[in-house]
Amino acid sequence: MWSFKTLLALPTILGLLAVASGTFFYPNAQTSLIEHILVDTHGAHSSGFADAITPCTNYVSGNQSLGRTTAAQWIRVAFHDFVTADVAAGTGGLDASIGFETLRAENSGTAFNDSFSFFRRFVNPVISNADILALSVVMSVGNCGGSQIPFRAGRIDATEGGPFGVPAPDTDLATTLSYFSGAGFDQVDSIGLTACGHTLGSVHHGGFPTVVGPEAVTSDNLAGGIHLDSTVAVFDPLVVHEYLNGTGQAGGPLVTSFNVSSRSDLRLYESDNNATMITLGNQGEGFLSTCVGLLKRMIETVPSDVVFSDVISPIAVKPINATLDFDAHGNLIFTGYIRVLTPTSSAPPSTPLFLNIPLSLPVPLTPESTPGTSVFGSTTFYPFSIPISNPETLTSFHVASQTFSLQTSTFIVPSLTTLTTTSSSVLNFTIATTSLLAPSVKVQAPVPQQGTLGPAIKTFDSVAVNNVGRKKGYALWGGSVDIGVVTGAVSVVVLDEGGKEVDIGFF
Repeated sequence: MWSFKTLLALPTILGLLAVASGTFFYPNAQTSLIEHILVDTHGAHSSGFADAITPCTNYVSGNQSLGRTTAAQWIRVAFHDFVTADVAAGTGGLDASIGFETLRAENSGTAFNDSFSFFRRFVNPVISNADILALSVVMSVGNCGGSQIPFRAGRIDATEGGPFGVPAPDTDLATTLSYFSGAGFDQVDSIGLTACGHTLGSVHHGGFPTVVGPEAVTSDNLAGGIHLDSTVAVFDPLVVHEYLNGTGQAGGPLVTSFNVSSRSDLRLYESDNNATMITLGNQGEGFLSTCVGLLKRMIETVPSDVVFSDVISPIAVKPINATLDFDAHGNLIFTGYIRVLTPTSSAPPSTPLFLNIPLSLPVPLTPESTPGTSVFGSTTFYPFSIPISNPETLTSFHVASQTFSLQTSTFIVPSLTTLTTTSSSVLNFTIATTSLLAPSVKVQAPVPQQGTLGPAIKTFDSVAVNNVGRKKGYALWGGSVDIGVVTGAVSVVVLDEGGKEVDIGFF
């Protein structure tokens, strides 16, 4: 049994998960929360993450007349983080070190601080800055016309800036290829990744005056952006075809710039006499699959000590906020939602849905009237609330031909746990246990760190707890932590005698 509660002083950061009292995380907290961001993009109980790139022309960080697009920014930030990797040494890559590097000339523009400012509310003790950065690439491509990039979690955040080495518009070809090579990409890969990355977005006079002249600045294009292709907000092969045919944007400003020394894309594309670009052009929609492979390699170029999770895919039937708690009368209740994901090509479920728990008749579930939507299909949410008289028998629950295991011997009590956020955040928590021994507890919180807008995770080990009473056969243990300033969800983790996680709650 796992728990989750809203972070009251921050914007809603995890949709339904952020406003409910507690959550059974299926199959685990990290997977459940990332899958929520990936799937619950619009409509009922959305995470809010995809709002930044909806529509894909959107610029979430400022005036739309600046001509910037957030989806393109996210891909650019991830590329800059990745390309300074040293794969031979097993260092660098997608580790969020780019957050510490925003004052470097090679990281010109607003994209980096724009992105980390938006990302920070989604970072928590089980989702790193680097995972959110990688997920932003997946979302930008998959939600803006491209194919889905398989996503695995587990990236570890850097604590300082990494080496220099991002190709610039005026970087010579040999140096550019050496930067890519250090990150594990050969000449063909480098051309392909550049073409894939440049199917979205623009180059702006404001960030690159040696590439784009001041004549690009207009009243509705204040940053003076010139598109890389004619479908600036659609992930498609057009950037390749326009380059090869000399039509539309002809490959964009990094091909056509008035400043010959700033035509970095042209130098790269012509480095093999356009052979790779011709191959990409002949792929048609297969270009999207090529980009999936290259971008997946990019976001999975990480330090050698990273251990990835399994691929996180949309879950067809998912328990959300399946919670043990005490009601106002002190009775034990089991409440929550079942989310059913229906593929776009299928009709929503029409047969009745029942939830089964031991020693109880099947509980019919009635769907909420408002669905959710995403590129994966529509989601239907079924709320439930069941009184529990024999918690020792509640070892699992069954719904839609699936069985989900529970442990009920220890749980964080949502209704008796609060996070107050004023000038300093104070977490007061209560844990219920069937054991008379005090539980071992640690608290983790995302907090500001110097040099980057990406938060660090602060850990409070061996937090003191005191017995504060009993309810329905459970001993209640209370504790308090003065955390300070927080940027996202705070976790309470209950550990067994061997240090293994028994329960985790977010508040």
